[in-house]
Amino acid sequence: MDRRSWLPIAGLVLLSACAAKERQRPLGLGDVNTGAGSVESVRRQLQGTWELISLESSPAPGKPPVVIKASGTLVYDEYGNLRIEAHTVDPAAPAAARELTLLTFTGRAAIDPVKKQLQMLNMKGNADPTEVLAPERTRRYELTIDTLKLSSLDEQGNPVAISLWRRSQ
Repeated sequence: MDRRSWLPIAGLVLLSACAAKERQRPLGLGDVNTGAGSVESVRRQLQGTWELISLESSPAPGKPPVVIKASGTLVYDEYGNLRIEAHTVDPAAPAAARELTLLTFTGRAAIDPVKKQLQMLNMKGNADPTEVLAPERTRRYELTIDTLKLSSLDEQGNPVAISLWRRSQ
């Protein structure tokens, strides 16, 4: 056989070796869990602007809390970004919250809906990490329709500062 007669046979062999396959489709991961107690549900409840209505500091377990006169704003957006700004002229306040050094945190909040805790991530701010309001501390949250209670926890899980916020938007 000459070379020209092999071309149609070679073409058929090549075509049969490269048979069309069904296209691969991405895995269906399903919808995001938005039910009660889910991360997404808590995110939606937190979303918005909150005004600080009270701040307490607990100097030591078993001792009464110290009420601190303060004002501030907490903003949580639909992407999990968090911004807290607060200040006070109260001398009993942690140094980072006094008017001269405005307390400012910005970053993200990781939510644990089972433990009802927030962990602030990639936070930037002006608080001393040893203070009760430091962004590195885990915070326990309690949510109602229009209030948010955040308890800043020490290493043993005891509240060392409690802030109460009211939804403003």
